[in-house]
Amino acid sequence: MTRSAYRTFDDQTLFHNMRLGTLPFSQVFEAILEFLLEDPAAHYCISVGSDSQSSGRDTLFVTCILVHRVGKGAIGFYSRNRVKRSIRNLREKLSLETLSSLQLTYLFDDTRIARIYDVLHRGPGDISFEFHIDIGRNGPTSAYITEMMSMARGLVFIPRIKPESYCASSYADRHSKAT
Repeated sequence: MTRSAYRTFDDQTLFHNMRLGTLPFSQVFEAILEFLLEDPAAHYCISVGSDSQSSGRDTLFVTCILVHRVGKGAIGFYSRNRVKRSIRNLREKLSLETLSSLQLTYLFDDTRIARIYDVLHRGPGDISFEFHIDIGRNGPTSAYITEMMSMARGLVFIPRIKPESYCASSYADRHSKAT
């Protein structure tokens, strides 16, 4: 499936999960609520992140949602978007990854966030919402930390970078390398 580099997510965007198969986001959200209901007393961290891999002719972007029941497991979902050109410019790649994650976080609107709080019988501050960016203080990505973090500020989701950005740097990375 080949798309443009700029991607818009909606309730029909398809995500993959090893156990549940392929689901549109609307069903992914319901599966997240079911996961939360399995242990409503646990502490949860819901994170969103993206990674990409360029090959000879194209670039594969993978954007993920990871719901971590801290100390007790997790459930994850990922969506792939293949772009018809090899994106080698690091700034462009990081910007597109960050924009992809931003698009996904917009689906977690006030109504959905409120449903999460209602399911767990908790309020703001009791659940961590994190925005994981695949950048770190070491290496060539460090030059873009301020720019990418600024894109994520103002969301319910708190921006995180390596080594705390496991949704992007580990989970999305794993699925961006699989063909």
